[in-house]
Formats: sequence, structure tokens, C-alpha cells
Amino acid sequence: MNILAIDSTGNKTSVASKIGDDLLSLSIHHNRKDRPDWQSLLEKISISSDDLQNFDLFTFGQGPGSYTSIRSVATFLKAIALVHQKPLMPLSNLECIAYGHSLFHKNDSIIHSAISSDIDSEIYYCPYELKNSLLIPLKNEAILARNDLDSIFTSKQGDTFVGNGWANLSDIEQKTSDASTIIELAMARYSEKEEYNPDDANPVYLKDTSYKKLNDQ
Repeated sequence: MNILAIDSTGNKTSVASKIGDDLLSLSIHHNRKDRPDWQSLLEKISISSDDLQNFDLFTFGQGPGSYTSIRSVATFLKAIALVHQKPLMPLSNLECIAYGHSLFHKNDSIIHSAISSDIDSEIYYCPYELKNSLLIPLKNEAILARNDLDSIFTSKQGDTFVGNGWANLSDIEQKTSDASTIIELAMARYSEKEEYNPDDANPVYLKDTSYKKLNDQ
């Protein structure tokens, strides 16, 4: 299956393509509210506009994260998927971070994933249980106060913690999501029984915003 992924939920954007067994990826850093030129980034991994029709699946990190970049990615890929009549799979960035860890640490059964928001005192959070190589969310994704997150870290020392939302982790453990891992997660999650309708592929913000669904505008 040929897959194209884009991830942009903070101050980093990554693109990745899987064509056959070949995986190419690129990451750049930028200001949190900047919108990268998606087409230019794709060209840097040798993907032209004409190549887009050759992908079987498009996927992206749907958040939670930066409003501007998530919405921009969703709009860009939704248009491409609709034009080429291809499925579009949105995936949680919290799950992506936890899944990336699980690929190399299969014995870590409970993984707490946290992503920093644009407000230092608020953190995006979700805990997962690893079962049969898939992650099962133990709670709904939520925004927690920094003090509440610190309490979880203190009380669950036997568990695993990943993501840049944790104040007490090393730089290595403070992982962020990326397009290559989103491709890996998409392959694990993909089911031929699902349609992955582009109209249903919308960002997840968690916070109250004035945005409407993309297909409502």
C-alpha cells in the first residue's frame, strides 16, 4: 500500500511517503503559527502533483496541537483526497507518540502520552494500554492542568511516559509525533471495511474554538 502522511501540530512539520518498501521523510522546524508550503515540502521527497494519484491512502496527525497547522494540513489533504477519490485517515498525535514508543518497547504495557499546548499550564493528555501491538485508550483525550499532570507522573511510576508535555523527562523521552510514525500507525490501524471518507477527516482541538468543521464552510 502506498501512503502519504503529513504531520504539523506545533513548531515542527514532517512529511513522509511509503511507496512499496521505500520510505522517504523530511522534517522542518518553524514558528508555531506558521503554515509551511506543503507542495514544496512534498517536492523535497520527490512527490510531484502528478504523483499524488498513485497513493492508496492519505493520512495526517489530526491533533491535538497547534490550531493553525492542523487545520491547514487537513484542508490540504482533504482537497487532494477528494480530487483523487482516495481515503483520508486522521490519526491522534497523542496515540502516534505512544505508538512510536511501543514499536521499540513492546513490554511497556501502560503508556501515558502528553503534548505541550500553546499555554504552558495546559497539557494534552491520554493514557494507553498496549494489547496485541495496538494501543487502547484508557481515557478520552483531555486537557489537564500542569499540576494534575505532575500528580499522574508521581503516582504512576511503574508506567511509561512519553511526549514533550512531561516536565520531568529527558530530551530523548520527550518525543513528538512525526509523519513516518503516522504511516506506521496508519498501516496498523487500516481496515478494508472502513471508508475513511475525507469529509469526516477533521482536526481535533479539545479546546473550544470558533472554527467550524471544514466541510461546513
